[in-house]
Parts: sequence; C-alpha cells; structure tokens
Amino acid sequence: MTSLTVDKNGLVPPGLCPNCHLHAGFSVRGSSGLSTYVWPHVQTEHASVEHQLKYGMHTWLRQIVANCTHCHETVVMHQLIRFHEDGKTGEVLRVMQVWPERQPRELHTSVPNAVRDLFAEGARAEAAEAYRAAGAMYRAAVEELCKDLGAEGKYLADKINDLVNRGVTSEIVENLHEARFLGNWSLHDGLAFSAEEVADVADLIAEAVHILYVQPEERRAMRDARKARRDAFAAGNP
Repeated sequence: MTSLTVDKNGLVPPGLCPNCHLHAGFSVRGSSGLSTYVWPHVQTEHASVEHQLKYGMHTWLRQIVANCTHCHETVVMHQLIRFHEDGKTGEVLRVMQVWPERQPRELHTSVPNAVRDLFAEGARAEAAEAYRAAGAMYRAAVEELCKDLGAEGKYLADKINDLVNRGVTSEIVENLHEARFLGNWSLHDGLAFSAEEVADVADLIAEAVHILYVQPEERRAMRDARKARRDAFAAGNP
C-alpha cells in the first residue's frame, strides 16, 4: 500500500486511498490557512522529545484530517514540522499516516509462497520504519523470484540479467535491479533510505510479480470460465 503524502504547501494531493484502495482526491477538514506554513491551530502541538532532540526544539506536530472524495472515509495524518527562526515559516519533515493503521504490503496468492514470505517480511520492516531491513528483505524476495523463474548466474545481478532469456521484459529486469541496488547498499554500505525510496522499490517488485504471476493466472481463470460456458452451452444444445 502506498501511504498518502502531503505536498510542500501542506495539502493532500491525489493518491491511493487506504480505505477504498482507489486513486482519488482528498479534501482537508478545516483547510483554511493551509496554503502557508503558518498553523496557529489547536491541532498543532509540541513534537515528542525524541523528535525534538533529532530535529531541533522548533519541531512541532500537526494533525491533518482528510476525506477521500470517492468513498468519503477519513484519513488522519501527522505532519512533523520544523519552523524557522522567525517562528512563522518552516518545512515539513515527515508525514505519518495514523488512521487507518498502515497495513504491511502483501503479494497476490498466485505468487510463490517463498517470494511472498520474504516480501511480507520486508513489508513488516517497512511498516515499522526499519528501512534498511526492508531493503534487505526486498532484495531477498527478488533473489527468490529469480530462483523460481529458473534464472542462472553466479551473482544476483547475473540472475536478474538472465531473466531476459526467460521472456521477462527489459523494463522489469531494470526494476528488479533497483531492488538489488537498494538491498546491497542497505546490507553492505549501511546507507539509509527514505520511506519514499523504499516504497518505490516495493512498488516495482509488486508490479513485476503482477505481470509475471498475477496476470497469467487471471487470464487462465478467464479461459477456464469461457470454456465452462462453452461446454455448458454445448451440453444443452446437442
């Protein structure tokens, strides 16, 4: 699931609704004054001591309540804001979705269990904001995917490249390399990645397995359904 974000002006742009799971627009309750960084509302309060120690004493937390324009359900986000010295302007540091509670990503049941399990472990790490651990597990999911597809090679990079010889498009191969890079840098170099970077890689993997596993399964189910209707019609019209 892709969590909602808030743009530089504090407004919620169109995104994936965590309630109806459709790409929709959002209206912000009490949006007056949101076009600037000046928020003297009661919804703004001191950030936690942990956040103030990390980002500075001028860090505040603001609650944003928005409604999906499609299902009209509520989404609540907390916006971590660091004000400048003038006390009136500032920048948004983080946006955290607090309602509905973020659920870890899941792959479709048509995806092999070994791939799904590794991806799910990465998703739990991502939901817990353990992004380096998430990167490592998403890389492991890609390696298991290559194994399931019969890719060969000494290193994971070789196996991903070999997928082209097994009917996988170059675009998917490139996307899987992105997951490999993220995992390698997280494991070996200890690099820290943003929530958006990790989410993007997770989306790339999910898109790849949708094309490689889910779509063929859906087409097979449709073929079976058409055959069943033809057989039923033939049986009733000898």
